[in-house]
This record gives sequence, structure tokens and C-alpha cells, in this order.
Amino acid sequence: MFNKAVLALGLAATLARGSVINLSIPSANDLVSEVDSLLHPTPSVLSYQDDYLDPSAGYKRKLCTLHALGDEKDDADNFVKAVEKCGDGGIIRLPDANYTIGQVLDITLTNAVLDLYGWLSFTTDIQYWMDNRILFPFQNQSLAFVIRGHDYVLDGNDKGGIDGNGQAWYNYAKNVGNKFGRPMSLAIKDSKNVVIKNFSIVQPQFWASLIWGSENVYIKDFYVNATSYNPEAEGDNKHWLQNTDGSDTYQSHNVTYENFVYQGGDDCLALKPNSTLITATNVTCIGGTGIAFGSIAQYADVKDIIEDVYMKDLNLYPSNQCPGYQGVYFKSWLGYSLGTPPNGGGGGYGYAKNITVEDVYMEDIWHPLVVQSDLTYLEFNREKYADSGLFEWSDIHLRNFTGNSLFNRVAWMSCSKLTPCHDWTFEDINIKPGRDDHPEIHYTCNNFVLGGKDGLNQCHPSDSKLETDNDGTL
Repeated sequence: MFNKAVLALGLAATLARGSVINLSIPSANDLVSEVDSLLHPTPSVLSYQDDYLDPSAGYKRKLCTLHALGDEKDDADNFVKAVEKCGDGGIIRLPDANYTIGQVLDITLTNAVLDLYGWLSFTTDIQYWMDNRILFPFQNQSLAFVIRGHDYVLDGNDKGGIDGNGQAWYNYAKNVGNKFGRPMSLAIKDSKNVVIKNFSIVQPQFWASLIWGSENVYIKDFYVNATSYNPEAEGDNKHWLQNTDGSDTYQSHNVTYENFVYQGGDDCLALKPNSTLITATNVTCIGGTGIAFGSIAQYADVKDIIEDVYMKDLNLYPSNQCPGYQGVYFKSWLGYSLGTPPNGGGGGYGYAKNITVEDVYMEDIWHPLVVQSDLTYLEFNREKYADSGLFEWSDIHLRNFTGNSLFNRVAWMSCSKLTPCHDWTFEDINIKPGRDDHPEIHYTCNNFVLGGKDGLNQCHPSDSKLETDNDGTL
């Protein structure tokens, strides 16, 4: 009796929808599911309003409000629908605490706002993300979430942003640098006039954020945290947190960071090739390799530049999971092309100039000031290719550096004989060595043109190998 009643109800529902009648006998599970959907219809998770008065803009615009499906169901398709409906001129609002993202995302925003009150939480199916990665050609890296467009805002409202669920990736890579397939959490690509504010990225899969081929990008009140919770990682100084950069710029112009806090195991900020007019103020770096200019000149016969950079109010510390390896450092590849990126390469050329970094505090940093001109991550006799770098570091000005190093070295700066460092100035460099048993390596400068009025007269050439260990970060 029950089966006949359920069958009748299912048939009536089919007729009501005006569909072609399927006279095949459904399974019991299909019948139960059909009845449940009739008795308990799923409310729409996406609502639309075409005349929402935006209080911040002062005019009416489209508003799409997207709710999460819950139960770790993939919200990616619905998110894309919301963007398609309101991503041109409207607001996409995500009010719930968590949205599961199980697919790569490549979206376009134009005169729009992505208004997040929770987390875009990426799934941990490593094979899926490797098979479906969005290619970032530089170093053959991968992306998970790309935003293109112009005149848009990403607002995390001090409540949300991206959760990369990075622990799965830290376990996958262990202590191997640049392990293939790890995707970056967020890439701003081919964009103009962008504001990212009150936004967090936690547990990034790889680099937390990338600004690529973009201009006029303002990032304010930005937080990144990569923490390893696997006890097996405790035997590694970095707790397997290598490559969890906070933010990198590449082929981009006029990018500003203001109020940025990073905790992780790699570069806090990194200026990659062709980064120009970059400003960073009030930046705190906890653990990792500090503020990086580069790496650069990795591709043979390719000209790279870093130009017009101003940084102020930088604070650098170790964390309980990762030392503070470098403070402010400049790294360019050796002059020969050996191996392939990401860990090999070299032979590029170019210059970095008009760079000012001031008001910097460092605490227990292994190597506070570093210049490296023969970078490679391959294992071979590097001395064979020493002084071969073709990239030029000049017109760089460092002011008011305080704090202490962990060991003897304060300045460890080795430029190339082919392109010596010149036109640098140092003013009020008051970083105290953490140790004093080898004062001869407190300040070392190789192939550095200093004219006596540059402010670092104590710097001198040295080929000492003392305290050159850096856990593979240089």
C-alpha cells in the first residue's frame, strides 16, 4: 500500500511539472528522495536584489547574497553563479561562516565588491588541485583562485578571507622546497584599481597571495598565517612551512601594502621581476625569511627590474615554529643557466634601483642584511660559478635599522665582480650582533663600492664561511 501511494505521489509530481512520463519503476531510494524533496524543498542559496542601496557608494546597485550549502558540500558552482550575476557593477555578499571550495576559480570582477564575512575554505584533494591547476608560468607554479578585472574591492570585514587548509600540503611537501603542484591561495591577475582590505589568508597551500600583471593595487589590514600542526614536522627548523610566502609581486606597478601581519616559514613580502613603484608600511613578519627583493634574473638572457620602492616601519621576529632567517635581503641568480626553474636557472640580467627602506626593527634574526648574487637551489660546487651574476644592485638606501642579530653576522653582502654593488647608503644602522666571538664577520661586503661617506665604513671584504648556514633559504 505504501509503495503504491508513493508511486502515485511521484507520478503526480512529474505530471505537475509538465515532464514526459517515465513509466519505468523507480527504485525505493529514488522514491524516498523524490518525496523528501517535495515535502522539504531546499531553499535557494542565492538571492538577488537589483536595487540595493549601497551605503558606502551612495547609489543603488545589484546585490547577490550567497549562503553556503553546508555539510562540506562544494559551494564553488554557486559562487561562480553569484559572480556571473553581480560581478559586473554589483556586490557579491557571503554572510556565512564557511564556504567549501572544491574547484579552481577564475573569475572577473568589474566595478564590483566581493563582501566576505566568512571563509572560502579550499578542499584537500591534492590530486584534483594538481590535475586542474591554473598555470603561473614563472617557475612553473600553480594557482587555485584567480581574480581579474578592474575597479573592484575584496573586503574580508575583519571576519574572513581564505582558508587554504594548507596542512595537507605541508604534509605532502614535507621539507622539500617548491614541490610541484602546490597552488597559491589568491592571485590578482591583469587587474587595475583594486582594493583588498580587512582580509585574511590562513593556512595557505603555497604562496598566500600573488599580484601579477596588475597596477594600482592597495592592500590594507592584511593578515597571513601559516602554522603546522603535524608533530612530525617538529624535527624540521621550518616545521615544513617553506614556500608559504605572505605576498609576492610580479610584473606589477603601484602596489601598496599598509598594515600587514605575516607569520609563516618563508618570504613575508617578496618583490619578483618587474615590480615597480611598490610601497609597504607598518609590516610585521614573524618567522621566515623576511623582506625579499627577488629572487630575480632566473631566466637566461631575460632583463628584469625592481625599481621605485619605499618601505617603512618594518618589524621582524622569529616564531615558535620558524627562525627569522633573513631580515631585509636582496637575491639574484648566478650568471649561468644551470638546471630548470623553480630550483634551477640563472643567467638573467637587469637592475634594481631607487629603493629606500627605513625604520626597521629586527629581533634575533640570523642574517639581518644580506645581498646574494649567485643564487641557486641546486646542489653543486657553487664556488665554481661565484661572481658570475649579471644583475646590478644600486641606488639603495637603508636608514634607521635597530635590534639584534642572533649570531655574529649583521651585514653579509656579496655582490658579483661583474656587476658590483654601488651607490648604496647606510644611515643609523644600529643592529647589535647577538654574539661577539667573531667580530671580523659582523659586517662583510664583497664587491661593494663604498666611498667613505656611505655610512658603513666598518664593512669589509671577507671569504669567511663562518655562520653561512641558512637552512637552504639562500
